[in-house]
Parts: sequence; structure tokens; C-alpha cells
Amino acid sequence: MDESEIALVKKNINDALEADYHDRMQELDSRFTELKLGTPVQEDYALMRDAISKLQEQIRDSNDLEYTEDDYEEVTKEFYEELLDEVGSRDRRGKVVIDFVIDRLKSILDDFEVGDE
Repeated sequence: MDESEIALVKKNINDALEADYHDRMQELDSRFTELKLGTPVQEDYALMRDAISKLQEQIRDSNDLEYTEDDYEEVTKEFYEELLDEVGSRDRRGKVVIDFVIDRLKSILDDFEVGDE
């Protein structure tokens, strides 16, 4: 891929991360219910927005769009450290939100056939 193609793929990935935000909120609601965490609160949605923004920034700045499982684990750990409070239940809920966003990225990259090849 040349630079313009890479730039277009990055833009499309970032657009997909942000797309259908209401649907993502409903999916997060379902995930919380599944895990018996109750209903997400405003802070959970704000964390989801922050994690999406941070991912978009990383993708914009990245020279490599191929993510391995190790890359996903590294990004997840980094997000845990940078975005979560050290509070017990908040930490658990926050981890679920971050995992949700990272899983969304995996799905998007699979759709674009980028990564883990």
C-alpha cells in the first residue's frame, strides 16, 4: 500500500470506530447486563468515548496497521494504566469498557482485513 492508501484506511478505521455511537452504547449496555454489572453510568460512556479517541489518535500516528494479539494486549494494558482510576468496582467496570472498545477495534480491523495475517 502506498501512503495515500494507508491514510485512507486509517481514516476509514477511525470513522468506523466512531460510527453508530448509539448502537455502541446499547451494545455496552448488553455487555454490562451479561456480566451482571448493572447499567452503564455516564462515566462508563465517557470512558468509552475517551478510549475511542485515544485509539483514533494511535491509529492516526501509527506507521503499521497490522495488530497482533500481543499488540492488542499491550494497548489494553496501556489503556488500563492511563484511563482507569485505582478504585475497585470502577476499575472492573472500566476494564469491561476498555475491553469492549478493543474488541470493537479487532472487529473493524478484521472487516478491513488488516492485522494478524
